[in-house]
Amino acid sequence: MNLRTTVAVLGVAVLAAGCSTPKDGTATTSPPSTQSLPYGGAPKVENPLPDDVLSGDPCQALTPQQLTDQLGSAVPGKPDTSPVRACEWISPGTHGFIGLSFFDKNNDGLSNVYVNVRPQMKRFDALQPIQGFPAVAYSTQPGPNSPTCDVNVGVTDRLSFAVEVTPGSSKYGNVDPCPLAADVANDVITTLKRKSGR
Repeated sequence: MNLRTTVAVLGVAVLAAGCSTPKDGTATTSPPSTQSLPYGGAPKVENPLPDDVLSGDPCQALTPQQLTDQLGSAVPGKPDTSPVRACEWISPGTHGFIGLSFFDKNNDGLSNVYVNVRPQMKRFDALQPIQGFPAVAYSTQPGPNSPTCDVNVGVTDRLSFAVEVTPGSSKYGNVDPCPLAADVANDVITTLKRKSGR
């Protein structure tokens, strides 16, 4: 499952309880879930960031130095065309990839991930909190040699962001991409905390 597919699952799944699906297959929209958060086994975000922390441009969530550290060069971000605000970076030399999506529309955060993404994954790992924020890593491949990995981090009980990483050519298939995605998520949290004044 790539980031766009994950985005589609997370964006639509939270509406399932209160939406209808017409015969053409398109889901109608409805308010956010009214379930008590968290649910589905998801951990609580003990020290949430402000609700507007994901309101900025995701392409500004990684600094040039962070991009250089992660991809080898400070490549410009390209806004993604997915249903949520997203950005992607691709190294021209190694073809390493970073995708970042902000789920900032009260989509039930990690609860949504646990209930709707987890059943579809062959790998789903609860990570140690990243700077105090609960996170999960997941992939459609069961082992560490998956070509890509997503890490989703809850910044509040309702809001989260997702990072997808595909290693560059020298590391592709030889390193576990999930720790790489967690490193990028850590960089994003650093930026978000700075934005919120923490």
